[in-house]
Amino acid sequence: MMVQENNGMAQASMILGIISIVGVCCCYGGLLFGSLAVIFAFLSKTEDQMADSARIGLITGIIGIVLSLFAVLFLIGAWLVGILASLGGW
Repeated sequence: MMVQENNGMAQASMILGIISIVGVCCCYGGLLFGSLAVIFAFLSKTEDQMADSARIGLITGIIGIVLSLFAVLFLIGAWLVGILASLGGW
């Protein structure tokens, strides 16, 4: 059963989740806002039920975290390739 009450934590989770996807280009913005979105989504749970906006916040927060991790891994890889290229290894 869906919870349709006006829950501030659930709405904050949804907003932070959306910001986390947009903040992926800032590397740590997606991690920061995504993790806050996931935390707020779980804090908004009442009686083993989660509001629709909390579910959206949870999903978008996880997407933001995963995309940010990929971005960080890409930057580390590009940095390592640059170091190897400057040393003449590649």
